[in-house]
Amino acid sequence: DTLEMWIKVQLLWTSLESVFLGGDIAKQMPLEAKKFSKINKDWEKLMLRASETKLVVISCGNELLRTTLPILYSELEKCQ
Repeated sequence: DTLEMWIKVQLLWTSLESVFLGGDIAKQMPLEAKKFSKINKDWEKLMLRASETKLVVISCGNELLRTTLPILYSELEKCQ
């Protein structure tokens, strides 16, 4: 479940990253851009911790990752 959610969040984050970090849409949608900016910071912190762990199986067992991913996914959906 955690790995599936991780992939879903990553796919959605990737598609929105180019929209909000690279152009005019961020200016046209300032509230969504601000939300995405916060999500982006949380996502980057989470991925930094995961990269320090180096093993996906161990990372997926991390309680912070398991609880944060559904929240990030929900918030990313609001930015669409």
